Amino acid sequence: MTVLSLVVVGGWMLSRAGPSPAPLTAGERAGAAEVPTPRLRRPTSFASLFGPPRLEPASARRRVRSARRGTGKLRAVPGTSRRSGSGPLQLYAVEVEGGLGISPRRFATVVERTLADRRGWRSPGVRAFRRVDEGAVAFRVTLASPATTDRLCAPLQTRRRYSCFHAGRAVLNAGRWTGGATGYRGRLAEYRRYMVNHEVGHGLGHGHSSCPRRGARAPVMLQQTKGLGGCRPGPWPLDLERGGTG
Repeated sequence: MTVLSLVVVGGWMLSRAGPSPAPLTAGERAGAAEVPTPRLRRPTSFASLFGPPRLEPASARRRVRSARRGTGKLRAVPGTSRRSGSGPLQLYAVEVEGGLGISPRRFATVVERTLADRRGWRSPGVRAFRRVDEGAVAFRVTLASPATTDRLCAPLQTRRRYSCFHAGRAVLNAGRWTGGATGYRGRLAEYRRYMVNHEVGHGLGHGHSSCPRRGARAPVMLQQTKGLGGCRPGPWPLDLERGGTG
């Protein structure tokens, strides 16, 4: 789900990864990197055809808002992966905010396995992924506290509850990472795959989707954190979303 990445909010939306992404610096690899100032650009398209799902219960939202606190500084997680998929290569890095009490290595492993999975965004002849920890990248996958998520995602109103894609970052809310969402109760591992796939999907240019019919598997670009709209949980992109099969 998450809050309107690439969806219009007050005439703006989150930008995709820019054509000249910033390289990882020595400071990011070895120490803390200050949270950057987000950039905006005008929307191009992408809006839900039938409106967003209903919001989850207020009690669940309060749990997420207060779930985690961090230092406000990001660290790149050391490590690289093999190329997965075929087609144009997308290099990415993984970052974790300090002080969350969440293993950076384990988080990076989930991200890496999700993007390498055949059910994910890799698609024969369409795109491939490889994780790096230095040099220029197409995007970064960042785990951040609710407060830092708000800062990275501004001017969108993530309200310490949601995640976003902005300024070349898939920003994943640590409160959601540990607390999940109502539609994925008892299925936290699947929900984490959904978080990665949804926000990276925005970075690949995909907007929000709607539930096609009651009982169908939800498109990964449905805002599933807010609700499923009658669909079943769908942590992986549909073939139609991926632009290919395999």
